[in-house]
Amino acid sequence: MSISQISKRPIKETITINEFVFDILSEFYYRNIDCLPVGQRLPVSSHNYNKSIEIIESILLHIDIGMITIMNLASDGVLNREQRRAVGKAFKKESIDGGHRKRAIWSYVNDVFPVNGKFFSELSDDEKKDFLESEISFTIYDNLDADTKGFIFRNLNKTTDVNFIEMLNSYGNIPLANYVREKVRLVKQIDNSYHELFEYTNSAKTQEPIYRYLSFDNDRLKQDLMFARIIHRYMTSPKELLGGTEDKDLSEMYENAMYTDEYIKKFNNKIDDHLDFLRVMATFRKLKFKVGLSQHDFKILSYLYFYLQDTYDSFDFKDKEVFYEIFAMANAELQNADGKYSKILHKDPNTGKELGYSLQTMYKKYIAAPSNTNKIKMAVSLLIGEMPDLENFLEVKDTKRNFTQMEKEAKLAEQEFVCGIDGYQLNMKDAHAAHIVAHANGGKTVYSNLVMVRAVYNREMGTMNLNTYRENFQKAA
Repeated sequence: MSISQISKRPIKETITINEFVFDILSEFYYRNIDCLPVGQRLPVSSHNYNKSIEIIESILLHIDIGMITIMNLASDGVLNREQRRAVGKAFKKESIDGGHRKRAIWSYVNDVFPVNGKFFSELSDDEKKDFLESEISFTIYDNLDADTKGFIFRNLNKTTDVNFIEMLNSYGNIPLANYVREKVRLVKQIDNSYHELFEYTNSAKTQEPIYRYLSFDNDRLKQDLMFARIIHRYMTSPKELLGGTEDKDLSEMYENAMYTDEYIKKFNNKIDDHLDFLRVMATFRKLKFKVGLSQHDFKILSYLYFYLQDTYDSFDFKDKEVFYEIFAMANAELQNADGKYSKILHKDPNTGKELGYSLQTMYKKYIAAPSNTNKIKMAVSLLIGEMPDLENFLEVKDTKRNFTQMEKEAKLAEQEFVCGIDGYQLNMKDAHAAHIVAHANGGKTVYSNLVMVRAVYNREMGTMNLNTYRENFQKAA
């Protein structure tokens, strides 16, 4: 992404807080400024006002809160989508950086939160006068495009606490950034319809969001980030969905001009199917445990769904509630601090060397490592190994990624009816068709990549290659 030189130098203006919150004729009146445009980072937390309190405390102590950066919104000429909406709402300016400071001042004067035990209305007249006479400074640019506005924000925040997804959100009015935010949350300027998985209501008492299907909030845009990782897999690795996404991968995706509205639309149905799957799983989790999906659940169920997509081109669940139950039991066993997996040390799959922590710890750690493909595949392999044969719970509609019955029978006969893992006698009833090079690792569903093994081994192998699993099996024997 590149930006052109800004045609006109910004100007500087200093006004009093009194003008900012009470002078309705001023261009710098709070309601004349769009203080939460789509590229602006959201409040750090929906649960407390700690950051806002710190800002007000600084002002009360006569500490400068720094330059606030905004831009003029043109009333004519070519405007982008968000700017047209802003003009339609009578905004004259738009925040680039400092939205939290502006919102904190407005909220404090309107008694949204107390500072030092007092609401603004409870201050003495002298204290109110002193606060309202404090000055705030603005840097004002003329109308900027989304790329330039985001570039300025990221440069201003290189040394402040802005997390990765907040940086990505600052790209503003580009198709990919719009798609992420509008699928996950309500954008006030747009009044969009977001996906039902992220549905929430505001608490009547605290006004904090209460999510219907999720047990975690979107503070610091964590839901946006998890969803961005999902769409990255669909848009960049549709033939091998199960895998990791590094931060640099997301940055490259946001900056790539190929991700137009038309391009993104091609993947929308599959992405919606993915979110629908998570919503249904969340429904059953709430039914049984009274809470929605945790971040761990959201991630591991997404990886499991990726695995199913990679393994079967087209499938459906015979009974989604039963499928959730077998997942929940396996997932719980793997996380049980006193269960069998807490007593088995994790071994390097290539060397067999013990790594100093249990399989239970490995499972939890690796699910929380969204950038590492190998760790994700190992964790999913462990989950699948703990679950019953998945094909018993699926209706596979397209078997082109499965070996045919003729291939299975021919291969078992070629192996002289012995298992490809332990070398003992094997009949068709107890046999499973396995990939020598796992499908998740690029192995093809061709006869030369087929081996017949006992069903239990195939489940345990998961996304592991045959030779790696066989070496570990022999060492453990």
